Amino acid sequence: MNRALCIAAAFALVVTAAQAQPARTHTNFASDFHTVPVMANLPGIGAVFQSYVAILNPTSTSFAVTATFYDASGTPTQATITLGAGEAKTYDNFIESVFNRTGGGAVTFRSPDPSNRFIVTSEVRTSGTRFSTTVPTLEFPGTNSPSFVAGVTVSSATRTNVGCFNQSDASNRITATVLDKTGAVLGSVELNLPPHAWNQTAMLTSVTDGYIRFTPSEAAVCYAVVVDNSTADGRLITSAEYTP
Repeated sequence: MNRALCIAAAFALVVTAAQAQPARTHTNFASDFHTVPVMANLPGIGAVFQSYVAILNPTSTSFAVTATFYDASGTPTQATITLGAGEAKTYDNFIESVFNRTGGGAVTFRSPDPSNRFIVTSEVRTSGTRFSTTVPTLEFPGTNSPSFVAGVTVSSATRTNVGCFNQSDASNRITATVLDKTGAVLGSVELNLPPHAWNQTAMLTSVTDGYIRFTPSEAAVCYAVVVDNSTADGRLITSAEYTP
């Protein structure tokens, strides 16, 4: 099915005596399964945050997609979205419109047939505005390998939140360690997630342009959100796995 937080699909280089054609890459594609690691319909510091979602069926066949919302307890809430051939649907507040829920969580999208592929885009918006943070859609599941987010700051002007979605059937203890730009450890927080649970917490350790190492005990996808305290504008960074 699918694997990894972010994919670069490189095409083979065609080399001739005259020149080599450059490789082309794609960071997203149609799939029968997608994970959005965080969606929201809840008040935050200085704003109310809601998830805008667009879902597109590029095929010539109508089919249904099952959307599943996982909250902090791991309890699933499901809904069915029927997409006509070539149809696109958009939602200004996906969690409310589709699940009639408030709060935050992760959402998966699945079609019953692998040939029924579709496209999902998502962003978290400040309610009543068009200020938004794009949330990458993940076609591949995570593993229990360490993963990293680079470029985080925690100061009087900027805050950083860290979050994870436990994709396993077991409880998952995830340590998020903050390091400065030289690799020195400054502090850490832990997320103890029930099976299939999502959660997010503030990283309180001061750091400038540092990075975070996520160490899960089970399969998970993690991210950090770096937020400007004066505007509530956020930059979401999904973690990249690295196994030595």
